[in-house]
Amino acid sequence: MPFARAIIPFGIPLIVIGGATAIFFLNPSEYSFFPKCTFYTATGYSCPGCGSTRALFNLTHGNILEALRLNPGLIALLLISLADYIRYIITIKQTKRFYSLFGSMKLVFTIIGLMIVYGLIRNLPWIPFTNLAP
Repeated sequence: MPFARAIIPFGIPLIVIGGATAIFFLNPSEYSFFPKCTFYTATGYSCPGCGSTRALFNLTHGNILEALRLNPGLIALLLISLADYIRYIITIKQTKRFYSLFGSMKLVFTIIGLMIVYGLIRNLPWIPFTNLAP
């Protein structure tokens, strides 16, 4: 599996850099080809991912607070992903074995559960929660 061992450490950063470069130059508020949230269109409620594209746009421009305002769940998921990627790289260098990213099912189900709770909380009509809507 030498190919897989090279594709993850080098492929993931290349994909991230390519995506960040594209989102840096294309403001989702100005271009209509970005996909609209189907859940929001159908129900009028924000899903856990609503505001992600605008948050990524602001994040690539260094507006961290605005990105957090638009979608704090996405920023948390990015930080968890970065920590897991670093763990993966360290593990590969130490053991010379292949480990998958997000290998812990407990972590995966915890993230899914937190996303569901976040999706419910961001649609509550009370004052502290209305700020979570994008």
